[in-house]
Amino acid sequence: MPRKVARVRHIFRWDLDKTYLRTEFDSVRALVRTARLSAEARENIPGSAALIRAIRQSASDDARHEIYFVSGSPEQLRGVIEKKFALDGFAPDGFVLKPAVSDLFRARFRAIKNQVPYKLGALLTGRAQAPVGAKETLLGDDAESDAFIYSFYADLVRGGVEDKVLREVLRRARAYDDQIAYISREFEAIVHEPAILRVIIHLDQLTPPAAFAEYSPLVVPIYNHLQTALMLALDGTLRIEAVRVVARELLEAFGYDPTRLTNSAEDLFRRRRAFVAPEALERVASEIRGQSGDSSGNSAEALGETMARIADRADWVKSRPEPRPPAENKPRDYVELFEREEARRAETRKAKKDGKAPVTEPAPGER
Repeated sequence: MPRKVARVRHIFRWDLDKTYLRTEFDSVRALVRTARLSAEARENIPGSAALIRAIRQSASDDARHEIYFVSGSPEQLRGVIEKKFALDGFAPDGFVLKPAVSDLFRARFRAIKNQVPYKLGALLTGRAQAPVGAKETLLGDDAESDAFIYSFYADLVRGGVEDKVLREVLRRARAYDDQIAYISREFEAIVHEPAILRVIIHLDQLTPPAAFAEYSPLVVPIYNHLQTALMLALDGTLRIEAVRVVARELLEAFGYDPTRLTNSAEDLFRRRRAFVAPEALERVASEIRGQSGDSSGNSAEALGETMARIADRADWVKSRPEPRPPAENKPRDYVELFEREEARRAETRKAKKDGKAPVTEPAPGER
């Protein structure tokens, strides 16, 4: 009997640093220290490993999920990162690392620092190689320009951006001529379709979610990966089991408590209420209640309590008055958005230099 070949159900493209792994590169010393870490010493963003495994497990027998990483880390770390993935119990379908040493030897210093040309090129190449019709979810963070890059990429794939706009953004991003030529070729090679369903931005720098309002509703800022799992469950991209396994890891491995996770879930439900149908909230609450819990133990009790509370919060947010309908989407001016993104990053760098950047997740009600 011929072997059945699984089709691609969904593609997940992750940034590695500050989205999957805790990585410090705010100074040369921190960058060197991070580069020297062994696979065993590298720390996960809480819940990231559980979420990856849940993504794999949510796929059906005849429709697989593919996972790719695009990282600004140098190629020389490939072996260490592959070992880290193995320790976490999975292997990605591929990952791209930056040719930083090659760029250094060629005196391409802008290429070492600039993320926009590098990530856009990697994303468009990945899209050109993807099956037509495959949907995507992108995961990044607020330390660089992932919200801008991913939103721009989504509109490029959709066919909502002209080549001249792409070239102007790349020029302002100080891309090299060969980078611009390469990205333009990859842009011409893709099939234009509405493929990117969701962009998740981990607020590693605790940037206020309102800072990403111009990329809404596609872009969803999150404080932790329980919120990621809930958002993808609301989207119908992952089964509700993903929420449970991520909550379990946060409770057991990272010391989160049920109240913190419950408040986190409510925060997401509140921020997405204007964009999510009441039926989706009702479905998530019902599916959470329909899950069978672990048989015994204190951790099982805490997990069951957390899931029950999350279901209650989903129902409560659903019952609230309908929020004002979101404004009608207008075409985005990516040249202007790029300049504003540069200003935001400069402000963040200044705040950190002045010691004004927040260092902990804000409490409920402070968002």
